[in-house]
Amino acid sequence: MSINLLQPNDDVNEARANIFSALGDPTRLRIFQTLVEADEPLNVGELCDRTDLGTNLVSHHLQCLKNCQLVDAERDGRKKYYEVSRSEAVEMLSLADDCIRQNIESVLGCEIVTEAETDEQ
Repeated sequence: MSINLLQPNDDVNEARANIFSALGDPTRLRIFQTLVEADEPLNVGELCDRTDLGTNLVSHHLQCLKNCQLVDAERDGRKKYYEVSRSEAVEMLSLADDCIRQNIESVLGCEIVTEAETDEQ
């Protein structure tokens, strides 16, 4: 298998971890997927309606996705409209879905990930 990966160094690995963390949070992932599935850019209010999340929470998570350049924001009057900016991130979700389809029980049952999440809380 021939893949064009960046040469690993501390900066590259930290950047990779940040991208995975941005998409690794269930709330951010929910917001991101909502934007992926939308036919047009959405503002915070529309995202709140579609995800049943609060305004402050959605805004906070959008800032992370924007900082990681996974979404773009464009101002229209007093509102900002958000859309997915990186098709590669959508491809990562698709690859994750392929892994899940092959063995969801193992993915959900990974004790190491579960322990890491418990330790963070």
